[in-house]
Amino acid sequence: MKVLLVVAVLVVAQIIPSCGRGEGDEGGSASAPQVIGWVQEKRTRTIEPVPYLIVINQIEYGVPYEFWLAVEVGDLVKYQDGKWSIVRRRGR
Repeated sequence: MKVLLVVAVLVVAQIIPSCGRGEGDEGGSASAPQVIGWVQEKRTRTIEPVPYLIVINQIEYGVPYEFWLAVEVGDLVKYQDGKWSIVRRRGR
């Protein structure tokens, strides 16, 4: 019975977000990119709050229209401080 209780507590602990790793914590930085990766695809959707999407590491991210027009498949991009930017163009 105690073993089951310990396993249940460990499962719940993994689900609940921890309080650490915020701004000013060791190992974390307020300026660290939230997303960085190579653009695998560009997509659009008609019925979405943000219809312009890019795919990075098989995850879709909604981006502003101007950025979606500027970015190309194969570009290295990052999302930091609420802004998308192109770090490196493909093939360069």
